[in-house]
Amino acid sequence: MTHTLTRSQTVVAWDGSEPARAALDWSLARSNDGDLTLVRILDRTVSSADYFSLESSTERAREVLKDDADRVSAQYPALTVHADLRSGDPLTELRALSGTDTLVVVGTHRRRGSTLRYEWSMGARLAGSANGPIAIIPERDNKQHSGVVVGVDGSTAANAAVEFAAAEADRTGQELHAIHAWQEPLVWRDTTEPDARFLQTLESSHRRILDESLLAVSRRYPALGIRASLVRGAPQSALLDAARGAALLVVGDHGLRGISKLLLGSVSHSIVLNIQSPMVVIPAPPA
Repeated sequence: MTHTLTRSQTVVAWDGSEPARAALDWSLARSNDGDLTLVRILDRTVSSADYFSLESSTERAREVLKDDADRVSAQYPALTVHADLRSGDPLTELRALSGTDTLVVVGTHRRRGSTLRYEWSMGARLAGSANGPIAIIPERDNKQHSGVVVGVDGSTAANAAVEFAAAEADRTGQELHAIHAWQEPLVWRDTTEPDARFLQTLESSHRRILDESLLAVSRRYPALGIRASLVRGAPQSALLDAARGAALLVVGDHGLRGISKLLLGSVSHSIVLNIQSPMVVIPAPPA
């Protein structure tokens, strides 16, 4: 199963804030046809007083949302724009809207200072529990960004990420930069240096993982420029470094499943906490 959307279906978490505007702008730049839904969720988890808010405030929120959707529709006539007002827990509502054929887009503040305050951000929590691809868009920095970076590790989640990233790079005419980071086994990390011949064999096996992960997309997109990088080091650092000037970073998430899957896998989670450029998280396809 791939994560390339046949007819573009995008859901943007909308509240009029700067991060939400960044999410909407990115979505419109990515695709100006297909279906786009602006979803405003009235958070009923904050306090009991909020839960019993006046009906008039809900109606006002509905009117504002419709006006915003109408403005987008007028500016992008090829786009089918929907307005969806919901009440409840934002995480639960956005998760319900996610799916293999729908890209859910959320904005986030650009990371400044300690990342601890972003530990439970909507982007991190949603990407760890969604049923389909999640785009997390930081506020704009007015710099030129180019290229699509994708993390490769040979897993089903990473392979799905490669498929999505290749389709995005081909569609936008950008280079695909695939990165596979590897490290020597933990047993040697802080003791003695492993045998040089063994390290060479290990590096060759990781090179094969990288090459094999790109075979299918290089055949499917023969005109696509692909740069493959094998990096010895932590994957979080390698991907964050490469993504600093990128238009998009795509990672696969093969974190926990079931009741524990409220957090991303460690690599994805670390990148979300330090996000500097637009990022799409692709969950592993169902077995």
